[in-house]
Amino acid sequence: MPSNLEIIKLNDLRLSARLISEQLRQGIHSGIRVGVGSEFEQYRHYRPGDDLKRIDWKYFSRSGKYMVKESTTESNLHIRLILDLSGSMNYVENGFSRLDYAKNLLASLAYLGYLQGDALSYYTLSEGKIEQKVSPTPKSFQRILFYLEEEKAHGTWPLESLPDALSQGRDRELVIWVSDFLQKETEWENLVAGFRHPRKELMLIQLLGEQELDFNLEGNFVFRDLESNQEFVQDGKSVQAEFKKKFKTYLDELSLRLQLPKVQLLRISMKTPLSEVVRSILNRKHLS
Repeated sequence: MPSNLEIIKLNDLRLSARLISEQLRQGIHSGIRVGVGSEFEQYRHYRPGDDLKRIDWKYFSRSGKYMVKESTTESNLHIRLILDLSGSMNYVENGFSRLDYAKNLLASLAYLGYLQGDALSYYTLSEGKIEQKVSPTPKSFQRILFYLEEEKAHGTWPLESLPDALSQGRDRELVIWVSDFLQKETEWENLVAGFRHPRKELMLIQLLGEQELDFNLEGNFVFRDLESNQEFVQDGKSVQAEFKKKFKTYLDELSLRLQLPKVQLLRISMKTPLSEVVRSILNRKHLS
């Protein structure tokens, strides 16, 4: 199985998405929905309660087995993919950045959504505004890959207002937001509160590096704020205990405050294989 670094170094989001999809398909099906539709997908054994009209009688005449045809269903789910492009997404660990990881993750999710016929749209949060870059069309997947390839992270992101189109609507929606979810005050909490809607499920993917989680540094280091670019020199060991305590407190409080209906926070280490993260997202997707 290719490592995250090997996948990211391919520098080809389409190929990366296909590789990750193939990893998911090894074993349990990746979560693509099947049911009654127009395009044949696979057979399964008849179960009590199935419509007898769906039995393939020609197959029965050859094999003596009652098999039902299944096909991919036409989905009425709209998946909104949102990428944080603030400067802290440039954090680098083990040879790749948080942004690199996020791009490959979103490309994989877009690919799976494309395979199962979901409507796809893509947004970025940068320089204090949310911008829609891709609308739901038959070519959304290809356009999402195009924009992801070119994205750069920089600056801060205090948001003045939430676009009405994101907080309203009647369609079933799954909003997948990828960020580090680091905030100075309550910026993320306010934003999540504005997104909440009975027909929307918010899945917040928090990407953090191992050093952010464990902070096992010794010696003098130059620490730089990736949003403000301010730098200072500090002995890593001397601030380790205080940093870990404060950071754990922050993460615990964020988790508590985001325990809301239709909101799921999935905290991910950048060392976690991308395929495992995609599988976790698929397993946690329960939109009613």
